[in-house]
Amino acid sequence: MIVRRTVAWADERFGTNAIVHAALKKIYPDHWSFYLGEFSLYFFMVLVGTGVWLTFAFDAGSQGAYPSVLALANPAHPIGYVIRQIHHWAAVCFVAAILVHMARIFFTGAFRRPRELNWIVGVTMLVLASLTGFTGYSLPNDGLSGTGLRIAYSVALSIPLIGRWAASVFNGGDDFPGPQLTTHLYSLHVFVLPVTIGALIALHLGLVIYQKHTQFARDERNVVGRRFWPDYALRTLAALGATLAVLALLATFFEINPVGDYGPYRPWIVMNGAVPDWYAAFLEGALRLGPATEFTIAGHPIPPVFWPGLALPTVTLLFLLLWPFIEPRVTGDRAAHDVLNRPTEVPLRVGVGAALIFEGLLLTLAAGDDQTSATLHVRVETLVWIYRIALVAGPLVVGVLAARIAAEMRARAAAGAGPDVVTIVRNARGGYDEEEPQAE
Repeated sequence: MIVRRTVAWADERFGTNAIVHAALKKIYPDHWSFYLGEFSLYFFMVLVGTGVWLTFAFDAGSQGAYPSVLALANPAHPIGYVIRQIHHWAAVCFVAAILVHMARIFFTGAFRRPRELNWIVGVTMLVLASLTGFTGYSLPNDGLSGTGLRIAYSVALSIPLIGRWAASVFNGGDDFPGPQLTTHLYSLHVFVLPVTIGALIALHLGLVIYQKHTQFARDERNVVGRRFWPDYALRTLAALGATLAVLALLATFFEINPVGDYGPYRPWIVMNGAVPDWYAAFLEGALRLGPATEFTIAGHPIPPVFWPGLALPTVTLLFLLLWPFIEPRVTGDRAAHDVLNRPTEVPLRVGVGAALIFEGLLLTLAAGDDQTSATLHVRVETLVWIYRIALVAGPLVVGVLAARIAAEMRARAAAGAGPDVVTIVRNARGGYDEEEPQAE
């Protein structure tokens, strides 16, 4: 009775019944790959929930940051230990889920007109999620995070004209680490970046609802999928349960970022094998491969770390942001699309995507060149030159090869060529003969 009266009261004033009825009848995509975006959303929800709890246990002061995280990293305090582990694992998985989701959108052409803005929103979220992860794992002020922050500080100093000023403002002084560094990182990690990501998620979902989802079905006139209630609601609840279960298992059995093993940050100590989380490893690899050559432009020296640390990721980011506008100029296809491509239908896109994936994997491997050198008993200098040559020639070779394979698969599909099938029959002599295919 109370529920019925409450619903009637709200409907009289806001027309909620019509809104709820439309929401329950909305069609959602049925293909498994569309759930990648939902996993990203659920990882973000876990991050917000566990992050709120951790704010009550973390000391954002430069002197108290490491002791407070060290207490949370102690298995003797199981609640704090598990929540911190879930938070860090959710951050790692959040970036991975966005990356895989964006790869699906890229290779199937879901970014095409009229959804260019949603692609830009997605790429921006990927960058912000990586920055949020970096600022979060830098907060403990331990040996590993301090080393990474010192590298980031050096890259910031390399920005022409404003680098020293910007680094000094963020650091709180010219000496690293400055008194305001942890406080500024905390503000970014807890307030600025999560709120921005939340706003972008709301914008992304709003655009999806307004423009309708893409689909693999060939008929663009009909939206294909499942109604929200009950089919899709039950499936998405199952996805949420799977997300929570995976994070709980990872947090319980696989410890991540054991700050007690690293000790507090000391500027004169850099641990062997120190590498960041995987989503920032490609930047570490780029810095290791960059040439130690300083250029001077208009009388201003450009430090060596500027090119691999800022120029390379900035150019790559701009290329990704502008790709929805670059592809139509190359292919001449400027029509609106609601039906997705099979990846092999556009060989150019396959080639570009394969080249970018190769570049990212290579730079990530280069981030651990010292460990690879010790394992394979190869000189670090030799590995660096191998990686450098592969970084220049590899994306081109991989991209052309992937595009050629995709073009061949597209041609075979257009010609109706399936796999070669031969029927073998036994003859009267006990041997075997090939049977001619029967005309249909």
